[in-house]
Amino acid sequence: MSNGGDTGAPPIRVVFFGMRCAASVPPLAALLNAGIDVRAVVLPAPSDGPPVRRLLPLAPLPSGLERQEQPEREMVMLRPFSASGEHRKEGDVPILHDPVALGLVSLAQSAGLPVLEAASLRHPALFAAVTAHRPDAIVTACFPRRLPPALLAVPRLGGINVHPSLLPVGRGPDPVFWTLRRGERRTGATIHQMDARFDTGPILAQQAMDVPSGVRAPDLELQLARLGAGLLVPALHALASDQASPLAQNDALATRAPIPAAADYVVPTNLPARWAYNFVRGVAPLGGPLILHVLSTGESFSVRDATTCADEGALDRPVVRMGTDLLVRFRPGMVLFASAEVDSTLSNMLLESPLRGNASAGGAPESCGPQWSGDRSGIFAAPSEKEV
Repeated sequence: MSNGGDTGAPPIRVVFFGMRCAASVPPLAALLNAGIDVRAVVLPAPSDGPPVRRLLPLAPLPSGLERQEQPEREMVMLRPFSASGEHRKEGDVPILHDPVALGLVSLAQSAGLPVLEAASLRHPALFAAVTAHRPDAIVTACFPRRLPPALLAVPRLGGINVHPSLLPVGRGPDPVFWTLRRGERRTGATIHQMDARFDTGPILAQQAMDVPSGVRAPDLELQLARLGAGLLVPALHALASDQASPLAQNDALATRAPIPAAADYVVPTNLPARWAYNFVRGVAPLGGPLILHVLSTGESFSVRDATTCADEGALDRPVVRMGTDLLVRFRPGMVLFASAEVDSTLSNMLLESPLRGNASAGGAPESCGPQWSGDRSGIFAAPSEKEV
């Protein structure tokens, strides 16, 4: 299987860095289905483990038995990585119609790729392992660590990242969370070159999409991964053939997407119901400490999910109890939250939260509550200071 098109160019060799998450799968599948010569897949490992180790597929079970756990969770048989490890042959990679169901490790191993776990990205063992594959490019998708310059300098084309936001908006490790937190109505996928900082390199390709109302964060992340996967192979070919036109990012338009803190899960009632519904429903599957804060009464409630919302209408009181659920007044509209309970122990935390307009002692807060002054496409652009 050739990926050189009609030009007769040699196949593009890639080392892929990803995670055991759904968002890493579509980009890898796109590379394989396009005939890109993926040489290995690298996963992050705990820092106290071996610098580099290779995962081995499990031996088949006896006839009549089936594994009950996910294969990726069972792959614990390990041996040191050897640079002479086997590689797939051209033509051996199947066309994959539902690779997400297969999982990243299973997908890689079904394609005959070595799967490595790296505890340190700066260790000579990883440098040697990547160099041994003579990659033309490193491709990352949902990889949580910053690749050091020495590693990015190994391939002639450098590193290319699939990022789930419209850079420079959403630089950082959790852009999907912040898309929902900031109430952004448009997002997208970006293919960009990697440099010494997080998500700051020149843009090779980008495509926007609307954020569906009520979308769950994992579903949005997967949609963006698929969108990015569709951009990845053309961008890689353009770069390899010297046909790419990298576009420098405008730092003045950049917003940050750090790992959220507990205060970033607080839901104040002085914002629109539609934002509260979309945010709570979106991030509920992530398991964060979703806390509803009724500003007019000072009450705090732990909520599990958002059931429905109305953009208009009014309640004669801030909160109406409906069994274990709560119907809550916002500005404007109302939201029905599932499995809510009073949490009076959070008062002190909320009083110091950036959602109350108080910066931490270390300077301006990173969270994006009503004081947010970044991206103007979201509902945080001009928040009301009036409590409801």
